[in-house]
Amino acid sequence: MNNKFAENLKKVRKENHLSQEQLADELGVSRQAISKWESSLAYPEMDKIIALCDKFDLNIDDLLHKDIREVKGEEERKKTLNKTIDDFLNFITDTINLFSNMSFKSKIKCLVEQGIIIAILFIIANIIIYLGNSLISNFWGFLPTSFRYLINNFLETILIIFCIISAIIILAHVFKTRYLDYYNKLKKNLKNNEEIEKIENNTKPNKTLFKEKENQIIIRDPKHSEYNFINSLLKFIIGIIKFLALWLALFICFILVLLFIGFIVSFLVYKTGLFFIGFLLAIASLITITTIFLLIILNFIFNRKSAKKKMIWTFIIALATLGCAIGLIIIGSLKFEVLENNTSILKTEEVELDMQDYTFIDTFGKDINYVEADNENIKLEAKLNKYCDLKYQIQNNPHGILIWSDCTKPMKIIKQFINNLNNKKIISLNNDIQDITIYTSKENIAKIKNNEENYFNKY
Repeated sequence: MNNKFAENLKKVRKENHLSQEQLADELGVSRQAISKWESSLAYPEMDKIIALCDKFDLNIDDLLHKDIREVKGEEERKKTLNKTIDDFLNFITDTINLFSNMSFKSKIKCLVEQGIIIAILFIIANIIIYLGNSLISNFWGFLPTSFRYLINNFLETILIIFCIISAIIILAHVFKTRYLDYYNKLKKNLKNNEEIEKIENNTKPNKTLFKEKENQIIIRDPKHSEYNFINSLLKFIIGIIKFLALWLALFICFILVLLFIGFIVSFLVYKTGLFFIGFLLAIASLITITTIFLLIILNFIFNRKSAKKKMIWTFIIALATLGCAIGLIIIGSLKFEVLENNTSILKTEEVELDMQDYTFIDTFGKDINYVEADNENIKLEAKLNKYCDLKYQIQNNPHGILIWSDCTKPMKIIKQFINNLNNKKIISLNNDIQDITIYTSKENIAKIKNNEENYFNKY
């Protein structure tokens, strides 16, 4: 027996919400016959197979030998593709018919309107691409240059394609809504020449007419006039502004999160007295002001009314509190002791470097003290933050030695800064190298200075 037929029959029966008894009644057979067909215990006669095909809109080969679900899915895909193609061809046909029936003035106005829309979309697309490039460049800044450029170009191409497709869809939708839908509505309403003549004799100016002799359309209905178009254009622009406002709201939310973090972290300097109170009040005031701006933007986006009086009074109180907070911070900071280049946070490190004929030292603009010594190589000594390390890199051509300070312990620096504040001290936690001294022979000192001068004169 044909198992595929049994499976297909069971599938299509259940898909059409029929019981075995209901299907049996429609085919004029017993329920047991349907059961045997679905169990592959029996096989229907040809007239019953034809009746099943007619009922479920199938052909005999699909019912007997193929998977019905695959066949149905393929048919749906074909229908969807055909409908898309038909809609596109109908759009082109309606556009050609519309322009052939429009008056010259209406054609000019239509083209000008489409040009305005294209110009606006072009400006918006450039803004989106510029902002997108900025965000992408900042986000992938930690990657190697070549890899970053590859990703940037790829994402920029996707963004440009997205803007082009979106612009085409918007332009087509506006044109369809503005002209084609109205044109098709007129064709349905004006069924015969008598109705056309009746409308033409109407003296009211708010009608859109087919000119009988020239078979042209003149748009005169105020609901479809250029004023309505401008209003629609303004709504579109407002929509774009709301979209940008949404991104601004997200950025403000990020700032709000940082302010709340700052509010909690401020309790780490509670020993500073008035400075702590002022700092706490300042953060709270900024949170209030930021929240007000966020609510204003959200109310604009979602067309909700703002409690203006409450917001204005809250904003004024927050500003006054912020002023008082700044005053407390200034009063509290007057009791702080300011220390620069404090030796308690410095350490001394030294490195041994090989001396070559073209060696010079590059400290990124820091002054170097040269001290004559009996050693043939270079002994470099420097002071730097105790939480940083002295690093160097030797370049082969030319033989330059780069010296810098690498601070890989930021949390310790932050902790030290907080402890200093609680002790009412402001100590400069300078991460740069200080007091660089080179100990080497007199000949080496002369070579290093000469090589350095030649290098910087050349480059």
